[in-house]
Amino acid sequence: MLWPAASTIIVAFAMAVVILGPTERFADGVFGRTYDFVADNAGACLFRILSILLWDARRAEKAIRWLERVICEAPNPLGQGVYLTLVLGGHASFVAGVETPLLDAGDASGWTARTCAAFTIAVVSWIAACCSDPGTITVDNHEVYAAAYPLDEVLYHKKECRTLGVEAPARSKFCRTTKRRVAKFDHFCVWINNTIGAWNLRYFLMFLASQLGLVVYVTCACVAGVRRDLDQHDAWSLEFAQKTKSGDRATLANELKLFVRFITFHYPVAIALGLFCAIVSVLLFAFLSYHCYLVARNVTTNETYKWDAVRASVKEAKEAATAVGENEVVEWDKVLRNKYDVGIWKNVLEVLRPPVKSEHPWRVPAFFGD
Repeated sequence: MLWPAASTIIVAFAMAVVILGPTERFADGVFGRTYDFVADNAGACLFRILSILLWDARRAEKAIRWLERVICEAPNPLGQGVYLTLVLGGHASFVAGVETPLLDAGDASGWTARTCAAFTIAVVSWIAACCSDPGTITVDNHEVYAAAYPLDEVLYHKKECRTLGVEAPARSKFCRTTKRRVAKFDHFCVWINNTIGAWNLRYFLMFLASQLGLVVYVTCACVAGVRRDLDQHDAWSLEFAQKTKSGDRATLANELKLFVRFITFHYPVAIALGLFCAIVSVLLFAFLSYHCYLVARNVTTNETYKWDAVRASVKEAKEAATAVGENEVVEWDKVLRNKYDVGIWKNVLEVLRPPVKSEHPWRVPAFFGD
């Protein structure tokens, strides 16, 4: 009867691998190694499966290339579909398996209103992140963005955007997925099928915060529901035939393994949802905290990779100078200083009130037309 907990842990671990695995900070850990293993072997496994199903290796190769173009190289609603499935399915399971039988008990006591609010805020913030413009740079507005984000001559040097044929503003990047240059490019998020940039970073953070609030709420509600039902049925005083180490009759209060088996058997939905949301809460908290840290330093996710490369180059230069006995004439501390960091408060205000107003702040997600 432990299948709900086991399946929940597997799904949560898979989400952690997808979210944290590609990041450099988790590259040497379990998530990073699992991600690398899957990435290295998934293609070969998929090719073998398709070769069997399609009865031809060449057809399998064409199918894989098509999947790469559709899923990896172009906007698609796959991530959005997964999100909606998790949220709507989770809501239905929560109402049917936790709220109605364990919390309402004929009297909603505010749980229905709180549940509706938590799920509504989460979905509305998701829609806002999906439909918000990241800060699209065009031939007409590139000078405005160039003035707002000057070159620092460390991460960004003067260069031309080959797609637009104009000078690329600092901190911008051409998003290969959505085929547009984005101001203060951060990353492309599959869950919202949209690029994160200068204009919609605030909506992305709101999206993360609301999802964190939702899973924390569901976790607490599941715990409260199980505990309330146990108290109402006076289950803590039940005595079982099993004996404890001291020779006493086992109860839910003095035998942990018995307690786990009991609640897993009698409250499978609450345990599965609560455990899943608890694990996701930790992941979301870590992810949101990391992005808040980047906001406080005025660094984007894309720029963290650039800074890693710069620091590696500086380290090599120092080692080379030391090896030949040269005195350092370069003030490396100034080189490594982030010129866009203007203090925590101003950095936060820059996210809340972007320096350049988007010409089209709200638009249909890229998959359905731009």
